[in-house]
Amino acid sequence: MAFKKTTIQSKLLRVILLINGAVILLTCIMFFTYEYVTFRQGRMRELIAIGKIVASNSTASLAFDDRTAARETLNALEAETRITAACLYDQDGKLFSSFPDHLSIATIPTSPAQDGFTFTGNSLEGFQGVIQGDQRLGTLYLRYNIEALYERMKVYAGLAVIIILISSAVAYLLYRRLQKSISRPILALAKTAHAIADLQDFSVRAVKESEDEVGLFTDAFNQMLYQIQQQNSALSESSARLRGVLNSALSGVVVIDAHGVIIDWNERAEKMFGWTKEEVIGKELASIIIPENFREGHRNGMLHFLKTGEGPVLNKLLELTALRRNGNEFPIELSISALKTNDVLTFCGFVTDITDRKKAEEAIHTFNQKLEQMVIDRTTELEIANKELESFSYSVSHDLRAPLRSIHGYVNILYEDYGSIMDDEAKRVIHTILRNGQRMGQLIDDLLAFSRLGRKELTKSDISMHDLAESIIDEYKRNAASNHTFFTLHPIPSARGDSTTVRQVWVNLISNAVKYSKEKEKPMVEIGAFEEHNNITYYVKDNGAGFDMEYYDKLFGVFQRLHSMNEFEGTGVGLAIVQRIISKHGGKIWAKAKVNEGATFYFTLIDKKAPEEVS
Repeated sequence: MAFKKTTIQSKLLRVILLINGAVILLTCIMFFTYEYVTFRQGRMRELIAIGKIVASNSTASLAFDDRTAARETLNALEAETRITAACLYDQDGKLFSSFPDHLSIATIPTSPAQDGFTFTGNSLEGFQGVIQGDQRLGTLYLRYNIEALYERMKVYAGLAVIIILISSAVAYLLYRRLQKSISRPILALAKTAHAIADLQDFSVRAVKESEDEVGLFTDAFNQMLYQIQQQNSALSESSARLRGVLNSALSGVVVIDAHGVIIDWNERAEKMFGWTKEEVIGKELASIIIPENFREGHRNGMLHFLKTGEGPVLNKLLELTALRRNGNEFPIELSISALKTNDVLTFCGFVTDITDRKKAEEAIHTFNQKLEQMVIDRTTELEIANKELESFSYSVSHDLRAPLRSIHGYVNILYEDYGSIMDDEAKRVIHTILRNGQRMGQLIDDLLAFSRLGRKELTKSDISMHDLAESIIDEYKRNAASNHTFFTLHPIPSARGDSTTVRQVWVNLISNAVKYSKEKEKPMVEIGAFEEHNNITYYVKDNGAGFDMEYYDKLFGVFQRLHSMNEFEGTGVGLAIVQRIISKHGGKIWAKAKVNEGATFYFTLIDKKAPEEVS
């Protein structure tokens, strides 16, 4: 948009003359309006007064039908030269008398209308009732000429024009005398601004010539120049720091405009691609570093973003390939951001050469493949060893049963045949052998059961856990009539698993709870379940001897015992069997206890969410 060059003197003159003319014109308009309104109101009051007087003097003429007297009354209006017509109408609305004598009947109303006066064109006319007492005798019509008003307005308009011209001339003379005190400081300020714009030297300062608003403006202008000078210095320092940061960046920084033309290029990019900043500035990015098969996609992506504002690859970490100056293609990691300042759009790309990383990843991938194969081989070896160990345990346990049975049988025969001649010490030794033989047999049976679990395939079905626990409690009560254990069985939900091995879990846990609480005055065993994390947890709780949690790690080991044989009998295999059964079902078993305050064993059959580990 082009602006017309106008000096400040011309603008000030125009403003002063326009203000002066506007004030005078507004004053004249107000005066004209006042004169017009007051003139009309005065004429209205004057005509109403005349009407009342003439109507009052015409009552006798109308009452006695005296037309001569009526004409004389109307002729008295000759003294009012602005009254151009007057008429009297009788009670029937017929014309009774008129003024002046030469009045044309066509110019007056044929019959009276409603009382009242109105302005019509250049006249004020209307009707006044002729009333005597309560009787209306007739109607008076009067017409008043107001052309004098318009003549007066013309005179006033001429005077207004003269006043405006005279006041404008006076204002111009005053302006010529006083304008220098206003325009000179402003012109000096403008000259300083032009010098700064031409030389870009913000150290120049304007000269202050007064303490008025222009002086304040000069101070503000100088302060602004100082701030611009400081900002320019800070901007120069910031640009230098930014260039230092860009050049010290570990990634190559490439900035392009909306047309894909390179506008900035840091030192890392120079080393990475082999092109100097001066060589690439102003050139299209696609033709410099983008492989040929990606160039069309790059250009289409730029056009799509400019049209729609959508950029699927913006602000994402991408792995691509780029070209060095020698034409070699190498892998890079790229992140692109769109920067918009006002209406200027640029794209900033951070480029990292990942050639070494790709080589390392390839080496790691090769190593992982070898490691996975080693793990597979080692796992196979462990599985074979475990199977051989289970077979060995089974064979040893099975083979030990026959000689142990023979030992037990021959000791019984020895005691039966020669017990009568044995002394007490011999009998004690014989009973010790028999008792340890029974314990050895139990150990072998438990070891066989533990070995079989490794080879046993589970046959899963729906199990009523409540009925299963209840049958074990009933069976225990029948086989241990002297036991006074108090059982509490809460309603517990069903589960899915191998009924035979799950029954073994309940048998072992309940028998342990009874065994370790039998020394209490009132032994108690509680059985129940609860739901947590969408998983059913079953538990068996007793108030017996408990154990020290410090030795918790030994709890589920084979042949591991936390109490001596003199305190509680057992082989130390029962909980190991329970743990193996639970593990084969995909569940978990854990326990909490305090010495002499009892223990609680928890287990799940399907470990949807592992419970908290006991520390």
